[in-house]
Amino acid sequence: MTKLKIGLAGVWYDCFNEALSKKIYRESVSSLRALGSEWGFDLVAAPDATNDVELCAAFCGELKQANVDMVLIQSCSFGAGEIVAAFAALDVPLGLWAVPEPHTEGPLLLNSLCGVNLYSGILGTYLAERGAKYKWFYGLADDCEFRDRFAPTVKALHAIKELDGAKFANIGGTPEGYYDVYWNDGRLRSKFNITVDRHELTELLAQAEALPKAEAQRLATQLCKEVPSDGITDSEFLKLARVYAVLERLIERHGYTGVGIACWPHFQAAYGLTACTTLGRLNEHGHVAACEGDVPSAVSMAILKAMGGDRPVLMDLSALDLSDDSILLWHCGVGHPCWTEKCVQCRHTLIQAADDAGTMGPAPAAFDAVLKATPFTLMRLTDGGNRLLLATGETLGGRKMSPRGTRGWASHFRLNGQDPASAMDLVNTVMVSGFEHHFPLAMGDLSESVLEFAAWMSITPLEKVPYRNYLQTRSW
Repeated sequence: MTKLKIGLAGVWYDCFNEALSKKIYRESVSSLRALGSEWGFDLVAAPDATNDVELCAAFCGELKQANVDMVLIQSCSFGAGEIVAAFAALDVPLGLWAVPEPHTEGPLLLNSLCGVNLYSGILGTYLAERGAKYKWFYGLADDCEFRDRFAPTVKALHAIKELDGAKFANIGGTPEGYYDVYWNDGRLRSKFNITVDRHELTELLAQAEALPKAEAQRLATQLCKEVPSDGITDSEFLKLARVYAVLERLIERHGYTGVGIACWPHFQAAYGLTACTTLGRLNEHGHVAACEGDVPSAVSMAILKAMGGDRPVLMDLSALDLSDDSILLWHCGVGHPCWTEKCVQCRHTLIQAADDAGTMGPAPAAFDAVLKATPFTLMRLTDGGNRLLLATGETLGGRKMSPRGTRGWASHFRLNGQDPASAMDLVNTVMVSGFEHHFPLAMGDLSESVLEFAAWMSITPLEKVPYRNYLQTRSW
């Protein structure tokens, strides 16, 4: 991923304290450079704070050439209104940064907060038609008030940059009848500037068969050792290794940010395997791979990953337990070991395939695993990327019995980071909204970053639809 670039300019005005303004700016540059090393961004900073409109305009040219992803305008003191107009013309996200007054008595030394108010007012009235988006900040660079507010901004910008120009792929189409996960390439491209390639399953499986046996055997040995197995034969591990190797090469050769793979039913008919552990291992090793050819879920997983969500997993909502207000998150066996405390490679509980002798039976291979107890963020795009569902919650670990597969009971839900929701409220929101049946999860609470991403990208989060006994219809 290309590194994030953030521009920084400091402004002051003649009637305020020049020395203090420039000191604050220099200290901010130093702190942000250190923060960039920690948070993964490069800082493109002006040499010093200035009150010169022409110098600011010239620096805008440097920022444009550097292709920055955001510009922070620090009001080291009150600043000239013409300056914000120059930065608004860059057509990138803007940060309007106010710093505290150093004293509460004597002369007003900075009037920084008023300067940011001036700039937000100019953007919201005089330059409203330009449509520049901005976020305001307060505090010195090392203050919690600034850093806590800047953190979701950086994570959101990482996700925006990850998608811009990204390539995804669909392999094998989508399972027949799974119409809800169909997507429109043009809408995704218009919204995120991403493209979607397509590959036939037959193409992939032919390459798998052509893989040298010694290479496949080395990988098969790795697969067998990585996670305990039950009932998977050596010849089946060899086939699993062939499929994994060609999929990973395809992703790396084309530079795909994510893939959606039609994991059934043609996979079993053509090669006698399920793709569950293959997809799980791809995700475990840092790729993004979604089941059932679901490209929008792959895009959603890539967003969560770029925000620091590590290795997202794709789940279904499969059962409700009203006695303790929980939902069963379940999928065939596509989870990956980092999400579990105990994981076993085994035969699939639902999908059948013919073995080497032609006898039908449970297909290899799926992960049988319970999601460990952890806070999580659930997020998926819908409506061509113009809306998203966002919920947070906690998986309950092994405290409750659950059907075999990759699964976990979850509870303590909140929609959009703040609105408490019962299990029935969440399911009702999904059902009434006509939402797709796939739900990407990432560990931790990323709700602030997702909401900021949505705001920059003009995406509408779905509002909670509380469960009621009467008919409810969606409002969009």
